[in-house]
Amino acid sequence: MAEGFHGQQFLVRKNRLLLATPLLAVLVLVAATDVVFAVDSLPAIFAVTDEVFLVFTANAFAILGLRAMS
Repeated sequence: MAEGFHGQQFLVRKNRLLLATPLLAVLVLVAATDVVFAVDSLPAIFAVTDEVFLVFTANAFAILGLRAMS
């Protein structure tokens, strides 16, 4: 992991090594949080309906909504 921020770069080269920046760590954390919330919403939507199409679209919109918030 690179020390400090390097603008909008996710990866930087230092001494011929490719290092991840803190910005990449934040991006991975936000994406993982999106997936956790989408998986967490599965039991909630199954409590409302058993129709597969509604379950799929509800989770897709949940992911899209969380993506817009970040």
